[in-house]
Amino acid sequence: MFRRAAALAALTFGTVLTAPAAHAAEPCTWTVQKVPTPGGFEARYTRVEGTDSHGNYSGTVTDLSVNMARVVLWTDGQPRIPAALANFGYPSVADENSAGTVLLSGSLPSTDVGVYLFADGHRGPGTLTRLPTPDGYRVESAVALNERGDVLASGSATADGHPVSILWSTFAAGPLVIDTPAGSGIDLDDDGTVLLAPRDGKPGSLWRHGQVIPLTGEDHFLLLRAIRNGVVVGTAVDAWPASRALAWHGPDDPRPLERGGTAEAVNAHGLIAGSLTDLTGLPAVWQDTELLGALPVPDGVDADLFVVGDDGVVYGTTGSDYGPLRWSCG
Repeated sequence: MFRRAAALAALTFGTVLTAPAAHAAEPCTWTVQKVPTPGGFEARYTRVEGTDSHGNYSGTVTDLSVNMARVVLWTDGQPRIPAALANFGYPSVADENSAGTVLLSGSLPSTDVGVYLFADGHRGPGTLTRLPTPDGYRVESAVALNERGDVLASGSATADGHPVSILWSTFAAGPLVIDTPAGSGIDLDDDGTVLLAPRDGKPGSLWRHGQVIPLTGEDHFLLLRAIRNGVVVGTAVDAWPASRALAWHGPDDPRPLERGGTAEAVNAHGLIAGSLTDLTGLPAVWQDTELLGALPVPDGVDADLFVVGDDGVVYGTTGSDYGPLRWSCG
């Protein structure tokens, strides 16, 4: 991911923008808050990776005493490290859905790396479930979780190590292996469509019901990021730092975002987070392709690695001691 430029002084604490809701026309004010860090840990090593879009969210913090991440759940804005995951080794949180189920990868004692779902952790002790690994393959890391409970992960073939994607669909009896030269899965839509990253000079693609559908209309190097409700967002890179933010509203329909430099995350209502102008621009939000405006940031802080909830709340990671940010519009 690319770090953002220094904060625009006029946008330090709040910015009046158009509301993100699909049918709302009244302006609202975006405000930024510091995400609290669990006691005894450092803010700079804290990251938000998912949200249930009901005020709760999830991520990790690095425990420097063991040089390993710990899973963090924020419930009603308050962080804690779940006791049920105390022995979980080298966790990586990938996503969270509106049920509050958290997708992560890592390992328990005396087990190899696997993909897990952690359910009901915001309001109780939580339940950890390991997903079965298909025979002949190994799991590398969790990637995405959709609203109906489908899970996407990266993996590889044990025979020769070539990369594959693994999909656990709620409509399938077991895990599906997506083995295609078109690319590796990087995100998962709510209907089970998988977004494939470009590989070996090929364009990005969609995998849907076993069919690979190329994303066309853009010849430059692409950094595809996310898919939601059929909309794919990503960035066409020209020459550093020149870039253009794009949203595909169909496989052959890339649309430029107004003054968009990058597009990195999108929610079910078409709210997009990214950066203005180029790869190093200020963090900003769009409704579909219409620019809502730059997001306020504290002085001297930059932000990227965005998560956009269906409630319109945006989270970002910073590269400083300040720690993660939370933006809301009200």
